[in-house]
Amino acid sequence: MGGPESVHDTSDALRNGQPFTVDVTFLSDWACGTGTSRHGAVDREVQRDADGLPMLRGKALAAVLRDAAETVAAGLDEGTDGIWYAWVEAVFGSQPGASSRQRLDPGTASHPQPRTTPVPAALRARPLHLSGPVRAALDALDDRSRVLAREAAVLLRPGVQIDVDRHTAADDTLRVEERAAVGLTVTADWQLVFPGIAVGEPVPWEAELLVQAAARLVDAIGGKRRRGAGRCQVTIAGDNAGDTGAGAGDDAGADDDAGADDDAGDVGGRQAGSRLDTLLDRIDTARPPAEVLPSAAADPAVVTLGARMSDPPTHRHDLRITTLTPLLVARGVLGNMVLTERFVPGTSLLPMVAKALGDRATELITGGRVVVTNATVEIGGERSLPLPRALHHPKDTDPGDQPQLVNLLKPRTDDSQRLRPMVGFCVADGDSGIRIAEVDLVTQAHAVVDDGSQRPTEDSGGLFVYEAIAAGTVLRCELWLPADADLDTDWLDGEHAIGRSRKDDYGRVRVDVLDPGTPALAARGPLGDSRQLAVWLLSDLLLRGPAGEPVTDPQALAAALADALRVELVLPDDRPDHPPVGFFTTRRVESWQRRWSMPRPSLVGLAAGSVVRFDMIGVPDEEALRWIEATGLGDRTAEGYGRLALQPLLLDRASVPVTAGVTGRPATVPAGTRVETTGDTPPLVAELVRRGWRRELHRTAAVRVADETLRDLLLPPDVSMAQLGALRTLGDRLTAGDDPAQVRGWIAATRRNRPRRESWGTKRLDLLDRLVSGDEILWSHLGVRPPAGVADELHRSAAGWLLTEVVRAAVERRRRLRPQDSPNANAHEGVPA
Repeated sequence: MGGPESVHDTSDALRNGQPFTVDVTFLSDWACGTGTSRHGAVDREVQRDADGLPMLRGKALAAVLRDAAETVAAGLDEGTDGIWYAWVEAVFGSQPGASSRQRLDPGTASHPQPRTTPVPAALRARPLHLSGPVRAALDALDDRSRVLAREAAVLLRPGVQIDVDRHTAADDTLRVEERAAVGLTVTADWQLVFPGIAVGEPVPWEAELLVQAAARLVDAIGGKRRRGAGRCQVTIAGDNAGDTGAGAGDDAGADDDAGADDDAGDVGGRQAGSRLDTLLDRIDTARPPAEVLPSAAADPAVVTLGARMSDPPTHRHDLRITTLTPLLVARGVLGNMVLTERFVPGTSLLPMVAKALGDRATELITGGRVVVTNATVEIGGERSLPLPRALHHPKDTDPGDQPQLVNLLKPRTDDSQRLRPMVGFCVADGDSGIRIAEVDLVTQAHAVVDDGSQRPTEDSGGLFVYEAIAAGTVLRCELWLPADADLDTDWLDGEHAIGRSRKDDYGRVRVDVLDPGTPALAARGPLGDSRQLAVWLLSDLLLRGPAGEPVTDPQALAAALADALRVELVLPDDRPDHPPVGFFTTRRVESWQRRWSMPRPSLVGLAAGSVVRFDMIGVPDEEALRWIEATGLGDRTAEGYGRLALQPLLLDRASVPVTAGVTGRPATVPAGTRVETTGDTPPLVAELVRRGWRRELHRTAAVRVADETLRDLLLPPDVSMAQLGALRTLGDRLTAGDDPAQVRGWIAATRRNRPRRESWGTKRLDLLDRLVSGDEILWSHLGVRPPAGVADELHRSAAGWLLTEVVRAAVERRRRLRPQDSPNANAHEGVPA
């Protein structure tokens, strides 16, 4: 590690592996979209979290920060190579997939770059959400106010395409886009993790300077940011800049449909003496990462390979894994979509367990003494298992009947029944039934923005979509260890990152270390009197032939299993009058070298859920059975491959009752993402509630005037168009916040005019006076009442909306009733409606 001139120890420094706060305050409405639309309603949706509130993807902010950091590095290095560009790669990671396009000066042609060792990103970004106190205050609202406040956080903006020749709106190009409201502040805890530096030690000051300087340069994010949307201020670890004065409270007097502040403050204004100013004083002493960061190379002398064990491992723990963000475990690519597994393979979990095992991890894993099974969805506290492929579902089941899965390993009693195979996961349901366990999936669109054109292009990668396991899904795996293994459960019990793209928006999980539990469906039946052995694969099985080639032949499974159980296994003859020998298929997993971002040899084996029956000669002893159930069979058993159930009771029945599918997703957001409310309503929540009720009262007034009784209660049938126009103008002034004295003056003038007084009637005039004077009768006519405080503030506007909508409805009714060929049909077209 570098000396004191490279690593600082001041109290306000960023610490390695410890979270620091990232805040983004938006000074205009912003559009960080999902790439999707709602048919017939919205052409572009903004990104929302599980609560329906706007959020900012960590991937989007990290990309903008990287672009700003490259600008900083280019200025400090006076070029595109140097010390500071090396720090850009150390903090944000290299881009091996774009090696032929990166590090180009503006205007130069692209040329291939030599492949070097990819540099992992030290920056761990997370999605940014509204702060915990704001979310807690929203949860504390009544149901209606909470829904309205969430709706008020998003605006609708219409737009058109301009025809280049006519300079007018092009035909059929009207669109409506969502934007998140001005004044919102989203926040998240990020980390800088440099391997080789102890957790809690200060990070290299060069890395901190780069991050802080990049945050200062970012002044807009999201779509349409070059047209005024997405203006923002980014704050790293509280190293703020001067107060811009932006916030929801500053927009309190603006129309909620306007959505943006014309002048929210100078983004570039910063306080003198900030953390960045302190770091800039040391810029002449900067050193490259190679001199500052310790080497991550392992010493081969301290690596000990384990010997094969004499006793099988024991089922020590279960790990419950709750996804806090979407979780992506790639299983393949279809077009531009990266598909995910519906479980977490043990391959993704083993590094986390190895770190908890400490220095003995390599010895235990290579010795076959550690097994981490696949994490499958948990239902009712039980780990689900892959559905046996021998169980088929009848196609012609009556809706009112409970479906029965047919076990095709048993003789059929009704050969005419049409069946279809089923895949997925299952858990026990009662003594003899099962429930199908399902996993909720989400899709999120992303784009690779080309540095030159500043938009997605085919060369840069363009648009792509990630499919992922939804946040809030609960999964469970088994952990098999020797009795003498020391597992750091305190470290393992907590938050971790697994899967693909885990450095930003995906893969954040919470792990709970639990006591072991065995799935009821894996229970083994008696073997003593049986001449057949049914084998159910609980995970993919990797077997090799004599030359080391992968094999998927059931004969190879019979040979390997017979050797492990010390019995003789033979595949039965496949005869038409007997049940099938088995139901199995193969599966191919594309392995990947993460550090080099290069493919490794594919893994080909028998797929999980496959079922095979063998004729068995001899009886396996209990020790052999326990050994094979503990360690598995075949290659890479430490990663969860080769798990199997022998003679399972589930396959001993001719039919199995099945219950409709259930998911492993809890009804509420996982604990730890919320905070308790303090009783004081944050200003942002109060403003969102006000905006939401403004919209709701306006909508309610438009709906209520459809009631003819209400219109007759407020307007006489023979009211003139001139009086309707005057009342409409007064209603608009009330809505704009003018004093109701003008309306009361109009009412007084009407009372003094005898013909008008007789036309309107005393009751109508009294009712109008009460409506505009703050009387509670307004809410009874609207049918809704806002919360206390909001009701008093919006009473005047609500009365104006009601009057305006009543006038509009009356004018529209007269137009519909007026004969089209009347000589006076267009006499009052100038009256506003």
